[in-house]
Amino acid sequence: MWQAISRLLRDQLGEAEIEQRIELPGGEIHAAWRIRYAGHDVFVKCDERELLPIFAAEADQLELLSRSKSVTVPHVYGVGSDRGYSFILQEYLEPRPLDAHNAFLLGQQLARLHQWSDQPQFGLDFDNDLSTTPQPNAWQRRWSTFFAEQRIGWQLELAAEKGLDFGDIDRIVDSVQQQLASHQPQPSLLHGDLWSDNCALGPNGPYIFDPACYWGDRECDLAMLPLHSGQPPQIYDGYQSVAPLPAGFVERQPLYQLYTLLNRANLFGGEHLMVAQRALERVLAV
Repeated sequence: MWQAISRLLRDQLGEAEIEQRIELPGGEIHAAWRIRYAGHDVFVKCDERELLPIFAAEADQLELLSRSKSVTVPHVYGVGSDRGYSFILQEYLEPRPLDAHNAFLLGQQLARLHQWSDQPQFGLDFDNDLSTTPQPNAWQRRWSTFFAEQRIGWQLELAAEKGLDFGDIDRIVDSVQQQLASHQPQPSLLHGDLWSDNCALGPNGPYIFDPACYWGDRECDLAMLPLHSGQPPQIYDGYQSVAPLPAGFVERQPLYQLYTLLNRANLFGGEHLMVAQRALERVLAV
């Protein structure tokens, strides 16, 4: 694998050798390394060769976010594979927790990301993953249909395949669709998995990474923030200073959080099942 990585970096950064390899902690999903090449710190994520499409999709999403010229994301040097492994190579940015000032800046940047482009539909040109869960993104003109079917309905179907019963899927999907029927937001490019471990303070300000992008309701990115401790409230303040959230955001927030909670239930089970079940009951009681 390291020879394949060296060849790819040689095309990007010139002739050199890998000077240093440090395996990073916390690689629950993929193995992660920090290497030094030609004076550059490079972040390496690697896994089985069959997972190359996942890394290619991540590179495409980071490029899409970068094209918005609103948020900072790691530069991608490339994606590749050898006989046994696949990998993605990114600029390594030393992560630090967001302070109040940079949380405010990140909120402003997210607001500008959500204002970028005039996409008429909801979805994405390709399916991707939320953590390790496949995420469908077939284009849809009605937001209520997209979210009810491809977010809540999809997670409920995955749960049913695992033997988890959250109730009548058709009834739940219909209820979600009805609750969103009068809400037709402008499609915004979303990070899609905006929790505290996917945004940090780098050497030049805040940056985001590990996306699960699609064009959706901008409120979905903001709805994730209260689910995780450690997110400074100044993110909201910065966002509101650029693009105030519309009426009804607070009422819709539990509905959008349900997608993440169902995904956690599918991934981890245990107490996450009870949390998701209670959240679903509250949503259906509206």
